Amino acid sequence: MPRFERVTFLPHARERMEQYGISEEEVRSVLEAPSEEGVANLGRSYAQKLLSRRLVRVIYNVGMDEAVVVSVMLRRR
Repeated sequence: MPRFERVTFLPHARERMEQYGISEEEVRSVLEAPSEEGVANLGRSYAQKLLSRRLVRVIYNVGMDEAVVVSVMLRRR
């Protein structure tokens, strides 16, 4: 069963995904099974996971059964 019924991507997140070549499927994979998660700035949450030798971090807000993806970035290991 998925952690979130819906995943919504804000425009900034889509811009970053395009910039870094990260797909929706990769973001969903990070959200579903992160290797690390915690609290980011402004009370947002983050989840990150190593995918194809790239450490992908997803910044998101949690709604009712929904993740609202605010930003996506690559992190250094």
